[in-house]
Amino acid sequence: MNIDLKHFKQKLEAEKSKIEEELKSISIRNPKNAGDWQATYPERNMEEKIEADPTDVADNIEDYQERYALNDVLENRLNSVKNALKSLEAGTYGICTSGGHKHAIEEERLEANPAATTCINHIE
Repeated sequence: MNIDLKHFKQKLEAEKSKIEEELKSISIRNPKNAGDWQATYPERNMEEKIEADPTDVADNIEDYQERYALNDVLENRLNSVKNALKSLEAGTYGICTSGGHKHAIEEERLEANPAATTCINHIE
């Protein structure tokens, strides 16, 4: 396989940084597991009230649910990117093992998704 590993390492590291920044904007690191992120409630500039306005409560819940879902997507992608970086270090980057034999993942596929683990024929 004649792909530019340095190029893909740079792409993966840039994506990793971008994902981590996005996660920091909606989540905090789990203090019990540094590799895990937990969605946070959005900050609201509301005065404290003894009885909260039901609309504000509903908005908070909806915003949290959106953050929770986005956190899950970003965390999964971050793990894929980290695994791709590990495979680069191990010398196994860009190799598809689906279908019973090892073969190269198309460079076009890696350009589109640098964390890809399968070739175009084995996309699920």
